[in-house]
Amino acid sequence: MLPRLIATDLDGTFLDVNGAYNRQKFDAILGEMKARGSRFVVTTGDPLDHVQALFAPLRNREQLTYVVEDGALITTASGSQLQMTTLPQLHWQTAVSWLEMTPIMAGCFIIVCGAERAYTTLPADSQRFAESREFYPSLTSVVDLTTVSAAILKLDITWLRTDVVAQVAAFNTRFAGELVGVSSGLGGMNVSLPQVSKAAGLAFLGQQWGITPAEMAAFGDSGNDLTMLQLVGQGFAVANAAPELATQPHLKGTNEQGAVMAQIAEWLV
Repeated sequence: MLPRLIATDLDGTFLDVNGAYNRQKFDAILGEMKARGSRFVVTTGDPLDHVQALFAPLRNREQLTYVVEDGALITTASGSQLQMTTLPQLHWQTAVSWLEMTPIMAGCFIIVCGAERAYTTLPADSQRFAESREFYPSLTSVVDLTTVSAAILKLDITWLRTDVVAQVAAFNTRFAGELVGVSSGLGGMNVSLPQVSKAAGLAFLGQQWGITPAEMAAFGDSGNDLTMLQLVGQGFAVANAAPELATQPHLKGTNEQGAVMAQIAEWLV
């Protein structure tokens, strides 16, 4: 039976290793879902401008709703804001300073994510800056992150390693009750307020649309997807998911095999 709301993470879940998807097939899926009264929600740690560009070619893109920055910002496909939650300035500035000085966090790259622009101390002419800008088109290089005065939605911290379990645990011990760090895949950790998550974003949309969690389905691959998968009636991890999602039902296929669209196609039969 087709869920009334279907949500998916992007990187490592819906998108392949090149950050691409079958546009023609997905456009057709969106059209069929619209005809049958089902909604599609993109839930991601990525920023709004990146996500809008990703789905801009679709004829049925207005069927999409975006829960971006791990739930801190929720908008329509056109960018109309439905909800935004910002980090207290003192909280995120303290976290940045701690990340920069604490030995277990050594070697991390920090991006401070605002609603309209993201900030980093990486030199604008560096390779890492160019790589990061693929996900953050508005990325801006600054000398000192704590001087940024814009409203901040999320912190994005990455390392040149895949296992960041110890770093996530250390962060959550230090900032318990103030901020929450969750693994985001690819050696990353996203930092938000305790009440902000992809799950909270879906709960908000469900209240707006009169859809219960039991009537929802969701797909993910990383730690920042776990609460979302636990919230909905049908929560699936792709076959390539991180160990944090070991207790969740898994799809047979991976993101490279288009497992998310394959499952939705089954519901549409």
